[in-house]
Parts: sequence; structure tokens; C-alpha cells
Amino acid sequence: MKKRLGHFLLTILVFSYIVFEEIIWETLAKPVYDYIHSLKILQKIEVTVHKLHPWILLAIFLAIFIVVEIVGILAGVLALSGNVILAAMLYIMKIPVAAFAFWLFRVSQDKLLTINWFNYAYSWLMEQIDKLKASEIYQNVKRKTAYIKARIKIWKITYLPKGELKKRIRRIYTSLKKIIRKDAS
Repeated sequence: MKKRLGHFLLTILVFSYIVFEEIIWETLAKPVYDYIHSLKILQKIEVTVHKLHPWILLAIFLAIFIVVEIVGILAGVLALSGNVILAAMLYIMKIPVAAFAFWLFRVSQDKLLTINWFNYAYSWLMEQIDKLKASEIYQNVKRKTAYIKARIKIWKITYLPKGELKKRIRRIYTSLKKIIRKDAS
């Protein structure tokens, strides 16, 4: 029984990680990160970042990271309480801030990793992620996810004329806005 429960919990953890990696990071956060990284003003800020003391960089990075995590938790609480649209909007608003935090980490990683405990924590986390990705459960869930994505793509090509998905999403969004406005009145 313990083994089945452990397997079930690990499968949920792996699935959550893959959903985050595939949907949230690849679809939403990475394009924002790439855009932020391309901004010329950030290239100027990067020079300043390299001049800062590692502990100051760590304080800035952790402050941003903590705010992003709190906003994510708040979005989850709002979603569970039934405020799904507000939760989604809040979560989407946190993405540029999280992308900036990732950018800051990438730019200052060499300095941040000179802080022993931070280097240890980062190395430990990367080791855990590597173990997770090497696990049989991860490989199985990844294969199934890839299969589902391929089936969705085939379905979309086969059953939805070009642009139809965007039209459907727009219709749903417009309908939800009307319902919200009606409820607010």
C-alpha cells in the first residue's frame, strides 16, 4: 500500500513538473524571458549587476523570488476559492516578474554561486531535478504527455479550420466577460 501511494504521489509530482515545464515555462514564461533578455535597457543593467556584491545580488534575487512565489500561492488560493479568472490574471501578471528573476539569476549566477550555502542549495536542487528526470515515472509520463500533445495537434489540424481555435477562445472570453459584468451590476 505504501509503495502504491508513493508511486501515485511521485507520479503527481512528475506530472506537475512536466505541466510546469511544458505549458507554463515553454509556452508563457520563456517567450517573456527571451523578450526581457533582448531589451537594450537590461543589457545596460547587466553591466551594473556584474558590479554588485554577491550578497546584494542575493538579497535582490531572493526578494523578487519570494514575491513571485507568494503571488503564485495567492493565485492558487484564489483559484481554489472559485475566483479562477482573477487567479489566472494574477498568475499571468507574475510571469514577467518571474522571467526577470530568471534573467537576474542567469546574469549573476557566477557571483551568486560564490556564496557557499547558496551554491550548495542550488547544486542539491539541480541534482534532485536530474534524479527526477532520470526516473522511470518521469520518462513514462513524458512519453504519454508527448503522445497526448501529438494527438491534440493532429486533432487541431484535422478538426479545426485555421484560426478557429482563436475564434473559439475569443468567444468564450467574451461570454465570460459578459457574465462577469452582469454579476457585477
